Amino acid sequence: MGGNPDRLVLIGVAYDEIEANIWRDVLEKDGISVLVRSADPLSSFGVAPMPGSLQVFVRAANETRARWLLGELANEPAQDGA
Repeated sequence: MGGNPDRLVLIGVAYDEIEANIWRDVLEKDGISVLVRSADPLSSFGVAPMPGSLQVFVRAANETRARWLLGELANEPAQDGA
């Protein structure tokens, strides 16, 4: 597998903060660092993120393990809020 193992990879888009936190807990329990970022531009103004806008990232080196741990929950990144 080529590329930079420290590069961040989108593994899924959570519907809401509860789902994002569940994914984060599962991954961090296995030692995988997680970055959750809202794609909703209004969230930077303190507005709650829109449903389906929380992007969950892991390092490329951990992508396969993270996808396996999450199973079908984060099988494919959602596109256009789907």
